Amino acid sequence: MLNKELINLINTNVVKLIFDFSAEGTPRHSWFTAIHRMIKKYKIKSSKIYFICLDMKLGDNYDTWIEKFNLPKINIIGLNYLVEYATHWVLKKKKFPIEDFKVDKIREKKFTCLNGAYRENRIIIVSELFRNGLENDGYISCIGNYGEPPRDIRNSAEVDKDLIKYYMDSVYPKLPIVIDMEKDMELIEPYIGHSYVHEMYTNSYFNIVTETSYNFDTTAIIGNSIFLTEKTYRAIFGMQPFIVVSNPGFLKFLKSIGFKTFPEFFDESYDEIENPIERMNTIVNEIKKICSLSLEELHDRYYNIFDKLEHNRNRLIEIVENRKLNYGNYLDVFE
Repeated sequence: MLNKELINLINTNVVKLIFDFSAEGTPRHSWFTAIHRMIKKYKIKSSKIYFICLDMKLGDNYDTWIEKFNLPKINIIGLNYLVEYATHWVLKKKKFPIEDFKVDKIREKKFTCLNGAYRENRIIIVSELFRNGLENDGYISCIGNYGEPPRDIRNSAEVDKDLIKYYMDSVYPKLPIVIDMEKDMELIEPYIGHSYVHEMYTNSYFNIVTETSYNFDTTAIIGNSIFLTEKTYRAIFGMQPFIVVSNPGFLKFLKSIGFKTFPEFFDESYDEIENPIERMNTIVNEIKKICSLSLEELHDRYYNIFDKLEHNRNRLIEIVENRKLNYGNYLDVFE
């Protein structure tokens, strides 16, 4: 609770008020409404308030939001520290050498699509893969982390009603979906943090990354987050071109920190589409298009962009220990 003594310490620059959301990257509009009501009610100096989050776009979105409502500005600290999950793979990089990806043999699968928690964007993608007969073309999982029950989306306003029916009739009864090579492993183990199953990546050509954040609310400025997790970094370490099911600007941010993307595989204009339904439909169509190619055609495309894959893996290894890139001005808060 904020008492007069604490408020005075904040306003006289003795202490800072910190909201620590550094474990996640999906902030909510309502939180900032509450923070600014508190600032107004207690007359707190906003320059001494810090909000720490893994949303790399929160600073820009917050600036847009406060400008719209003419509000005083608090400090937004964006972290990218989930890249440190890749440390576990990087330390074992000799066990997973680039040479394993250079073997000139046709791979068994076209793609890998790993899904943990039952989020709506993941349910849509997994359902579309099955509805379009692509379930045997790739490694597909949908496990529900930590014993989470399957999600019923019949009342979802965002999802096409025919797809909802297909999901409830044909996919929902199959959940959790676990990949054969992992069935002798503890159910959630392959998908938490530092896990990496090398054989999936050496035996498939591209990755469908269903990231944690996908904002269906077109009115929410704050919700349009760029939240990079181990899901993206795992695809990069696993030397795969990727299509990312997330908010607009995700690929743009990846490129800003030195990674390369793959217009040779996908029409990446989806990354600029603001409308979430239109963006999702475009992503699904791109997946269907690339999956229409034969394994031999995918093989050729893959090795034509191998230099990009090698660049991305090396860039990931390079930035794992780059504290300034991963933590931004986080440490300045505690000076």
